[in-house]
Amino acid sequence: MEFAGIRIQMNIMNISGNYNTTEREIEIVNKLLSDADISFYSIEKSNNADNEDIVVKNTKNHAHIAIEVKEENKTRIQKYNDLGIDFISAFHFLNSTYESKWKGSPKDPFLLDLFESEIEVIKYGKIFYSKADLWLFYSIGENGIIFSEWYFGKDMTSSLFIDYLRKNCKFAVNNKPISQHSYADKHQSATFFINRSNPYLLTLKQKITNIF
Repeated sequence: MEFAGIRIQMNIMNISGNYNTTEREIEIVNKLLSDADISFYSIEKSNNADNEDIVVKNTKNHAHIAIEVKEENKTRIQKYNDLGIDFISAFHFLNSTYESKWKGSPKDPFLLDLFESEIEVIKYGKIFYSKADLWLFYSIGENGIIFSEWYFGKDMTSSLFIDYLRKNCKFAVNNKPISQHSYADKHQSATFFINRSNPYLLTLKQKITNIF
């Protein structure tokens, strides 16, 4: 894959994420479709997690729709109202001393080139290779769903969106909760953050009733 004239080597490997998220992903999509009176035959785990998370089969248009599902942390949503966009799924610092420099609070976009010069990327994030038809972001609070937002996969993986994130949005090296498979891994990962009220992002947002 080429981006901004740079050849990106896609090393397709399995990067572990959260434990047992499939059931939760199916439940949230089931609820959202049911609440919107959208008929479907089944919601199933995808056979290829690199392409998408789940597949909704036999909608009213007799289609199989692949969906990328991302649950946002309610505490971060309530504090910052940001969506986390998977930027790099796995990388290593070229020097161990760089870790303390880059970990911690999100960094400004003008530092991105420097950051990338001090890491070795093993696998880029879903914005570079997801084949999902739709992306769903949502968050759950004590009283139910805080928000649910839908986007077309082609928009979330477009060079225009990636370029916008690189030039305008903060990024951060992720912490590794003990609840994740990756807690024991030696690799790092990184995320872009974009506010849910960002004007560019709002132009990409879709209504569930218009896409199923």
